[in-house]
Amino acid sequence: MGKRSKFDPYKDLLTVWCLQGVPVRVMADKLMDKTGEIFDETAIHAYIYKHQLRNRPWKDVYEARNQCKECEYCHSYINTNNAEGRICSFYWRTIQNNVRHSPVWCEK
Repeated sequence: MGKRSKFDPYKDLLTVWCLQGVPVRVMADKLMDKTGEIFDETAIHAYIYKHQLRNRPWKDVYEARNQCKECEYCHSYINTNNAEGRICSFYWRTIQNNVRHSPVWCEK
């Protein structure tokens, strides 16, 4: 018998969450609340794509949510190369310039 993943018992639940568009970060929190274990977001991410639970490429997983510039935590900056960028002051993460809506890791 092959090696089983710790996510195998939750495969149906992960599939439903993927179809609902739940971000991976929220999936990790929900699994932690359900089981009491801490799950790594990248491990969940790898499991989802290995088992093709989500049939879209990762770069296209931007839900139609509020624009980042409408969020009170999103701020523009200019770096040392005079290039503009955006940063989320709630998560302290930079937002890539090609992101049109809220990033996947954002709960907005």
